[in-house]
Amino acid sequence: MHRLLLFALILLMILTAPLQANTPGAEAPVECRTFYFLNAIWITYSNITERLLLESPVNFTLGSTINQTITPVYTMNVDYNETRGEYAFNVTAGEGFYGYLVNKIEVCTPLSTWNKQLIIAALQDPTHKPYPDTGFPSNILEKYVHTPHNMVVDVVVPAFEKWFNEIYGFSPANASNLGLAVAAANFIYLEFITYNASAAPNSIEEVIQTRHGDCDDMSRVLVELLSYYGIPSTIGYGYVYIPLEGYERFVMPVENVTYIFRYNGPHAFTLVYIPGYEWISIDLLAGSIWYYPFLFEGESVETTVNESDVEQMIDLHRSINGSQLIAVFDQDEFKEMFGAEANPSLVEVFINETILGSTSTTHPIQPETETTQPAQPPPSTTTAIPTSTITTQTTESTRTPTTNALVTVLALIVLVLIVIFIISLRKR
Repeated sequence: MHRLLLFALILLMILTAPLQANTPGAEAPVECRTFYFLNAIWITYSNITERLLLESPVNFTLGSTINQTITPVYTMNVDYNETRGEYAFNVTAGEGFYGYLVNKIEVCTPLSTWNKQLIIAALQDPTHKPYPDTGFPSNILEKYVHTPHNMVVDVVVPAFEKWFNEIYGFSPANASNLGLAVAAANFIYLEFITYNASAAPNSIEEVIQTRHGDCDDMSRVLVELLSYYGIPSTIGYGYVYIPLEGYERFVMPVENVTYIFRYNGPHAFTLVYIPGYEWISIDLLAGSIWYYPFLFEGESVETTVNESDVEQMIDLHRSINGSQLIAVFDQDEFKEMFGAEANPSLVEVFINETILGSTSTTHPIQPETETTQPAQPPPSTTTAIPTSTITTQTTESTRTPTTNALVTVLALIVLVLIVIFIISLRKR
């Protein structure tokens, strides 16, 4: 029932949202929020001896309106490399492991209602120019526009332009940069590709041929399409914060590892550079930044999938058996649950209860050597990390990719919204 009510509220919000009488100025308003990020790993058995990374959002800046600062709070059995901003831990064949990190994250992004305003205006009128199209800075063009993939040019571009003409009644050449970018996002996210959650990325060729892909796959095709039109764009990677009832435990198995997400989901989405406003979100799949807050692990214009990296990721998840909990709390909730001083004992109780409360649908791996007792979380021995004495590690390590799944219901919500909007256009 709560999801149906949410759908109705979002539908009403977008379809009835008034446009501002005057276009906002060139400087985008910025809002800042504070979150706490928890990543806990509980391995019951490992068949490998290796040094792995435990992922966390990072210090991040994109333009002048997106900035994210990380402050380490606690770690247990995890080392932090201050120079590289990475957390690492060691697994040993025949043994288990338990460890976690807690980070404070202050993230500043364009004001959500402002970003939403631009999206709504562009959906209603793709010729809308919120700021004069004075051209893109040369350094932005050089970094964020490239020669598009041949298959995108041959297959996606004709399909998009045909769709655009049918919907709006004129050519994409007459659209503004903002209008063209939002229309392209509408087409890729909700029309051309059917959302299909996947633990590993697919090649652009496969995505275009099958017309199926997850948020990462969709965003890579969208970036290629925008490059064709000379519009700078990039893919933001990280976690979308979804503080809704029903999302306190989103479980996804990947081989022998069960991922548990609390009020968040790993996500990738496209940001586009608009002259005068810099970077704005055109995430019509999950509403990152313009509806839900987003915590960044980084951004990239890379659209090529390295098959050997994918195979390595899958092999890793076959080589260890366990669970990983990724939880995001807003500042008030974190203090209410764990106290103003962030009591580590309470944090560990939460980790244990949440992980043990999950059910993995995977099968335990067969150990290559004699089994040992599964790793058990020790009593509260966690200590705060003084920022001036953080342990550094110089050992090279291999990143353990997170899954790029997204809560499917969010895609369905936005899909219906756009379909209703398209229908209304056709009736005009």
